Amino acid sequence: MSTALRNYATFLSRCARIAFVGDWRYYAWMGLLTAVTLIGLNAYCKQLVHGLLTTGMSDEVSWGVYIANFTFLVGVAAAAVMMVIPVYIYDNEELHDLVIFGELLAVAAIVMCLAFVTVDLGRPDRFWHLIPGLGQMNFPNSMLSWDVIVLNGYLLLNVHICGYLLYMRYLGRRPSKWFYIPFVFIAIVWAVSIHTVTAFLYVGLGGRPFWNSAIVGPRFLASAFAAGPALIILALQVVRRVTASGSVEEIAGQADAGSRSGRPATAVDFAALVEALPEAGGITTEQQARFLAGAEVLEVAAGEVLLRQGTKAAHAFLVLQGSVVVKRGEGGRARVTRTAQPGDQFGEVSALHGTDRMATAIAEVPSRVLRVTPDALRVLLEDRELGQIIRARMSERLMITDHALLTLRGIVQVAMIINVFLLANEVFKEFYSGNLHVASSKYLFLGLHGHHALVPWIWSAVALNLVGMVLLILPVSRSLKWLDVACVCCIVGIWIEKGMGLVIPGFIPTPLGDISEYKPSLNETLICFGIWAFGLLLYTIFLRMAVPILQGRLTKASESTSTTPRATL
Repeated sequence: MSTALRNYATFLSRCARIAFVGDWRYYAWMGLLTAVTLIGLNAYCKQLVHGLLTTGMSDEVSWGVYIANFTFLVGVAAAAVMMVIPVYIYDNEELHDLVIFGELLAVAAIVMCLAFVTVDLGRPDRFWHLIPGLGQMNFPNSMLSWDVIVLNGYLLLNVHICGYLLYMRYLGRRPSKWFYIPFVFIAIVWAVSIHTVTAFLYVGLGGRPFWNSAIVGPRFLASAFAAGPALIILALQVVRRVTASGSVEEIAGQADAGSRSGRPATAVDFAALVEALPEAGGITTEQQARFLAGAEVLEVAAGEVLLRQGTKAAHAFLVLQGSVVVKRGEGGRARVTRTAQPGDQFGEVSALHGTDRMATAIAEVPSRVLRVTPDALRVLLEDRELGQIIRARMSERLMITDHALLTLRGIVQVAMIINVFLLANEVFKEFYSGNLHVASSKYLFLGLHGHHALVPWIWSAVALNLVGMVLLILPVSRSLKWLDVACVCCIVGIWIEKGMGLVIPGFIPTPLGDISEYKPSLNETLICFGIWAFGLLLYTIFLRMAVPILQGRLTKASESTSTTPRATL
């Protein structure tokens, strides 16, 4: 137990240290976010002293941009499930590692949600009344009590799943499925529930007819499953760009060592493999002899290439000493997909299946590697425990491919079509019936009695949603440049639609027929920017920790050889 705690403490300390290391882009970005966060914190301190008087809210309009941002971010958090489902139900290998980025985004989004709820409270010191066991939650009668449970539950689920998978990757161990798979499927249902409960908060308010529609829940889910994956697409492209470590041309010019002759492997070399990979010691003497018959030892200098992307070869490699970085060239840039440490293998997929190499492997430092034939590698796969480890490591790579991004594009495309369709249904219901409760919709879309503050907002949202949907439908969005444009249109359009276009009109006119327009104050706006900056700060730190682990650059095996991985984010 003491060793496990010590290992975990070391893991946390190394992750904390790496969060403060990066290149000038990283420091500039983190500095900007920190400055905006502090400005927002200063604005909140003013609100804490003077009360909600510093905001643009009033007795007539008691929910403003705080709740608007909360509603949008709940959808962003729920959208992580749209990456979980393809991976864990349909076994989509391309999104296997990328799902962690979606879950980390969900963690940051839920933290921002809780922050927006906190600043919306006039007396945040009374928040303890909502804590089960301490306060009186009025559960299950109050929808707010349901919201407290589902939001915090979803936060804990994602923290557990991400933390456990990253820690197992750090240790180089195969995750125990019983310890995280049940929580994954619970999180799928929970993700739907957090946005459904949020929708019910609006639908359940009988005195606000603008929200009294059974279609609000489906609209929330459709918009969430469009905006969330769209945000993930943009985040993944940023990760892919900043983790690039050079150009494809630079790799092409490096010396090739993978095809030269090596010396035959001996029992001493196998003992070195067992030292790095203890599970290899469990094979029989006969299996060891068969393995060594198909193995050679290569002494490789730093910078030499062991295998090249796009070529065919009949060998796999196991690292005995040193470190080998595996880079995939795409779009003219080379990106690190994994780093093989002593005991790790690479090139095994193409060797076993006879396919083209998917990446280029380069020695980072002077290294000693075993070059083995597919038959020799199959000897290791015959052992149950060792075979499970090797097969698990086959998928341990960070590959943000164009095809993976286009898979997410398909999700956004379908969700956006449904979202626009449901919005059209809602508009038809409001205006065609012409009942007494159409006043809020008239105020939103056309203006009411000379008041039209939200009209430019909603028509901008409609235009952005339509542009985003059309771009996603057209083949032009298969180009990442136009896909980025479509994603930005969807995100901004849905933020306006679910924020200013949903929350504010519900209060106008009041039940007494008065019209009191809402305009966010400067202090209120600064607080919103501060919370968004804090959320992005958290997400950047999460990525800075996760990327080196997923690349295999931050591992337990590298504790004694390296203090901090090279900055890649």
